Amino acid sequence: MLRTRRTPKDRAAFPTELPSGLRIPAGVSPETYASHRDVLSVLLLRFMTSRLRAMYQAYDGDLTLCLVLGEIASRNTERFYDERRGYQPSSFNGQRQYLPCNALSISDVTGIPRETVRRKLAKLVDLGWIEKTPDDMYVITDRIGTVFAAFDDSQTYDLMRTSEQIKNVLQS
Repeated sequence: MLRTRRTPKDRAAFPTELPSGLRIPAGVSPETYASHRDVLSVLLLRFMTSRLRAMYQAYDGDLTLCLVLGEIASRNTERFYDERRGYQPSSFNGQRQYLPCNALSISDVTGIPRETVRRKLAKLVDLGWIEKTPDDMYVITDRIGTVFAAFDDSQTYDLMRTSEQIKNVLQS
C-alpha cells in the first residue's frame, strides 16, 4: 500500500470540538471554565511557547527529532503510568522493562513520513539516546536520564507553575 503525506486539505487543521473522552476535570463547572477561557488560553499559550522554544534550542532546531524521541519514550514507558491506575512501579530483576516500538508505529501516530522517521531513529541511535533491538524495535537508553535530567526538571517545574496558575484562575 502506497502511503502519501497528509496535507491540511485531508484533515481539519484544528479540531472544532473536544476529542471523545476528554472532559473538564471534576470540580470545574462548564460555566466556570467558559468564563475564564480567555485567561486559560493565555496561560496555555505562554506554557506551550516557552516549552517549544526550550525544545527548539535543546534539539538544535530539529523539532522532528524531539517528537520522534518523545514518541519512543512515551511508548516505552507507558506501563509505568496508567491514567486509570496511576503510577505503577515496575521492576524486573532491578531493570525496567520498556515496551519497544518501531518506525512504522511512530510514523503512523505522528504523521511524519517513514523515511524521515528512519533518519531520525538513526541519528538518535548515533547519539546513544535509543538503541535498536534485534527485531528492529527501538527503546530509550539509560543515558537519556542523565542527558535530559535538568531539561526535564525545568519542563516539569514550568508545568507545575502553570498548573498552579490555572488552579488559581479557576478558583477566582
